[in-house]
Amino acid sequence: MKKIVVALSALLILSYNSTAQQDETDSLKSLDEVTVKAFEQNRKVSNSVAVVKIIEFNNGDRYNKTSLVNGFNTVSGVRMEERSPGSYRINIRGSSLRSPFGVRNVKVYWNDIPVTDPGGNTYFNQFAWNNFSSIEIFKGPASSMYGAGTGGLILVNNFDRWQPGASLEYLTGSYNLQNVFTSARFGTRENKNQFTYAHNQSDGYRIQTKMRRDNFSWQSQLKLSDKQQLSASLLYNDMYYQTPGCINIG
Repeated sequence: MKKIVVALSALLILSYNSTAQQDETDSLKSLDEVTVKAFEQNRKVSNSVAVVKIIEFNNGDRYNKTSLVNGFNTVSGVRMEERSPGSYRINIRGSSLRSPFGVRNVKVYWNDIPVTDPGGNTYFNQFAWNNFSSIEIFKGPASSMYGAGTGGLILVNNFDRWQPGASLEYLTGSYNLQNVFTSARFGTRENKNQFTYAHNQSDGYRIQTKMRRDNFSWQSQLKLSDKQQLSASLLYNDMYYQTPGCINIG
């Protein structure tokens, strides 16, 4: 235990020295700091020893809100595939070489709630576009502190940039594409509340690619004191999708 503490202290000292030297020699304008929550310590990205990528709601993929495929595929070492609408496969650093379908070997948390089952499977299709404000992706062994996720770690967060207000968005297109996104945020900084609803449906461009999903979520945070906080989250998802090449009833 003493050796571990000494090693961590050395890493922190090295990180501090490198930051101090950069401030003295670099004259470029620094960007706003980004906080990483994966280590339960709200570390800054510059002080993190792991490889971290953050996908935000505003820059994930503004033009394709049916899925998160394009947003994930902007991250190096991460490959997200959609064999049919609503059926996903995530590959982080080759973690799914022996997984022809599904999300395996990756730990996924939504508002600190594990959504990965004991068998290591994650049903990522239960999430809609407006179920997050940011997504943190940790690649490699740094995610082991959350369990045996050999590929990496995905943290889906909601209250990173919370502001009171409401929004409604409707998108339609070919093949009976119908997307509805609505959200309502109210309360104060000490008592945040958020309701979201999403409806996605499409007949697909070929046989057996029909998909329909109704998603509802509620999140609430109550700050009791500087050291105490009470959180509650509810996620309801009703989904039906078809996979080309499969034998379906009817």
